[in-house]
Amino acid sequence: MGKKGSRYSLEEKLVCIHLVEQGMNPHAVGDQYSIKDDQIRQWVTRYHQDGEPGLMRPKPQQYPTELKKEIVQKYLAGQTSYSQLAKEYQIPNIAVIYQWVTRYTSGKSLKTIRGKAAVKDGRKTTQLERIEIAQWVIANDLDYVGAIQKFDVSYGQVYTWTKKFKQGGPSALEDRRGKAVEDHGQLTESEKLMLENKRLQARVERLSTELAVRKKIQELERRNALKRKGTKSSKNSHKK
Repeated sequence: MGKKGSRYSLEEKLVCIHLVEQGMNPHAVGDQYSIKDDQIRQWVTRYHQDGEPGLMRPKPQQYPTELKKEIVQKYLAGQTSYSQLAKEYQIPNIAVIYQWVTRYTSGKSLKTIRGKAAVKDGRKTTQLERIEIAQWVIANDLDYVGAIQKFDVSYGQVYTWTKKFKQGGPSALEDRRGKAVEDHGQLTESEKLMLENKRLQARVERLSTELAVRKKIQELERRNALKRKGTKSSKNSHKK
């Protein structure tokens, strides 16, 4: 028990819960079995609430992308933990939140991709398309999966174009196959203007999404503050 990524049986969970109920600190139990102490605390809470059925492995659940972002950004804002967020949003496994945070901070998409939906064949593109796609990826914090779905291209294409664009700019995305030496593939002023407008549009859309998430977080924090204030007031009135 305790290998990274392993799935724990009901018996293993009950052993940890029993040790905690006997007075052993969850952190000490976690060290003994190489399990995160937050995970053990969550098992204890679920066991007290629902008994053994609460410890059974739930069926995989799909969460909306915006909800994932909301939870991740709330964690990154500080003053909360994986276990607190799991309890607040009723997510049965704190490891799920940990995975979301890891993906988000490494620049990967939080969108749920079923089966092999994200694996696409490449398609022919123009230099303008490649520049637009690379700009969109950069404006959206390296959301390669989002670009695959939005522009109907392959992961390999998106990754390569973005890397080339970051290193060499628009000219690095020119396709030189079969072209004359004197043809430098220079963009016209109107093409440059169109690409700049699309880059700005992608950035505005990204900022709008981030603003919406921040507003949701602020609203949740406001509700929680009011709830805590109400609980405190109620306790004080009882004391009187």
